[in-house]
Amino acid sequence: MKPLPTLLFCASALLSSSFPAQAGEGVFGRTYTTDTIPKGQFEFEQGVRSRSGRAFGTYQAFDFITELEYGITDNLQAALYFNTGHIHAKGSPDDDDVNGVTGFSRNKLMVENVAVEFVYRVLSPYKDGIGLAFYFEPEFRFNDQHNGLAFDHSFGFEYRAILQKNFFDDRLIVAYNLGFETEWIRFKGEKDFAGELDWNNELGVSYRFVDNFYFGWEFRNHNEYGDFKVHEHSLYWTGPTIHYGGKKFWATLGALYQVAGNPGHDEDGNYIGGSRFLRSHELWEVSLKIGIPF
Repeated sequence: MKPLPTLLFCASALLSSSFPAQAGEGVFGRTYTTDTIPKGQFEFEQGVRSRSGRAFGTYQAFDFITELEYGITDNLQAALYFNTGHIHAKGSPDDDDVNGVTGFSRNKLMVENVAVEFVYRVLSPYKDGIGLAFYFEPEFRFNDQHNGLAFDHSFGFEYRAILQKNFFDDRLIVAYNLGFETEWIRFKGEKDFAGELDWNNELGVSYRFVDNFYFGWEFRNHNEYGDFKVHEHSLYWTGPTIHYGGKKFWATLGALYQVAGNPGHDEDGNYIGGSRFLRSHELWEVSLKIGIPF
């Protein structure tokens, strides 16, 4: 199914129900807010993300993101992630694949990673005028989500600073995330680990246009540095989100389109120009997340 029809189909399904809103919802597809679930409460969250479009060949991948969250206190939550995926590529490029220059072909169902997550809220946008939270996630990685290659004892740590400001009696939500991820990667068959630093900027704006429903827009900038110092590429995505928040569940649907990408430098430090980066990242990303508190 193409990205836009997928977006419209899922949106129509979300609009068919109505319940009062709940706190702790994921309003955006990518951007985190400072909301945390209440003390002693669990929440199950399931996400499905479709990624498609490379520089040449055919490429379609799905990420299945399963999460169980628990409120340790009203301001501190912990979560356990178990992420799986499926990749179907034929003659598609990828910088990390030995056949990526001419195109690799792979059809694979895989476990991507397991991780734990901690979010601590320092300031609340409802009580303090502005929200501030910090995010920490260690992960162990099994397979690369972009090319399907198996890892050998690879791991990483993700850090986020989360800011949120609400306007017009909390009808308008503005959130910004500054994120860093340090990774130590070794593909199976290789001898040495390769270090990588990912730096992300994410901005989301969403407005509650009727009870329980928000419509918004997201912007995402992703940067990668090989060996923590060589700028390999920088990418920019943008697109709409729609969120429904109810008493029994919440759901968020979002689409991101890559509008620009700077390939940066190759392994020898030579600059590579271009208007989009479609060698190792995708043109389209469509995600659906559903959360059930209990």
